[in-house]
Amino acid sequence: MSSRQRLEIWKRIETIGDIAVIGIPFDVSPQDLVPFAEQIMKDNPHVKSVWGRLRGTEGDYRLSHYVHLLGDKRSETIYRENGASFFLDFTKVFFSQTLSYEHNRIPSMVRKGEVVINMFSGYGPFSILSLLKGAGKVYSIDLNPFAYYYTLVNLELNKAYGVIPILGDAFKKIYRLEEADRIICPLPERDEEAFEVAKQKVKGKGNSFIHLFARIQVKKGEDPRKVAMQKFKGEFARIVRSVKPGLYHVVVDIRV
Repeated sequence: MSSRQRLEIWKRIETIGDIAVIGIPFDVSPQDLVPFAEQIMKDNPHVKSVWGRLRGTEGDYRLSHYVHLLGDKRSETIYRENGASFFLDFTKVFFSQTLSYEHNRIPSMVRKGEVVINMFSGYGPFSILSLLKGAGKVYSIDLNPFAYYYTLVNLELNKAYGVIPILGDAFKKIYRLEEADRIICPLPERDEEAFEVAKQKVKGKGNSFIHLFARIQVKKGEDPRKVAMQKFKGEFARIVRSVKPGLYHVVVDIRV
């Protein structure tokens, strides 16, 4: 393995509670990562398990594929972020540490007493943090039954009793809810559809927001943020991640 590959692997390590996860490069086999796992556990006694994660997600639940490398064969843990605690199994719910900045930024914009709808809520970080930042009520919708279960556990962990977990398809369930001051749509693969639905359930009048995670394809030299803001008429945009050359996930704040 080249020194470049080794450096790239060390950059891909995340810690989720007491579990370390190594992003597996395309040109490296999981077995090649065992020495890295051994070093991680040697240097970090609190780490009890090490897993490898293949790039990309699949299925309606957007799950990554993980390979156990070393230590306890356990994928449930308590992950702490932005002053809250989240119990989750990263093999059963969508998880990305890349979103930690947005998990803080968007809830920090919530005004006291707001009604918030989180359309694709996962294990509940946007929902719970929005409530802890002052929301009066948060509807937290997800299709994945494991996400629903972990949200129930996490609202108890954080005493976030104003979060209302809803199991089902957000594109359908949202029509049964009251209008919201703020709607969070963290599903870039279906950005246009989510935007059209959210517009129908946001209060509007120039004082409400849709936080849309968009999948933006750009040409060489184009700024993904500008492209996203022009497409969805946003007032702020931020690149969340680069998916591949020319393709980005961008969050757009849209005042409605």
